[in-house]
Amino acid sequence: MSRSRKTSQNTDEDVPLTVSLKTLARRLDAHRSSVRRWLTEAGVSPIAVSREKNGAIRYHWPDVEAWLAAREYVD
Repeated sequence: MSRSRKTSQNTDEDVPLTVSLKTLARRLDAHRSSVRRWLTEAGVSPIAVSREKNGAIRYHWPDVEAWLAAREYVD
């Protein structure tokens, strides 16, 4: 059987639930500490994925998306 190709339409499955600080920093072309500070100032709280010492930290994507939409951009 052949696999069907994924269409370009966005579905709920395409939207990430969480995003890492590293990914956000790369997308915003900024240092991770700057992005962390901006998110903290905006009131976007991190989510601990693991309770272990070196557990992953993620941010809830809808919260980040709302913060990005509310930012002022300079031309």
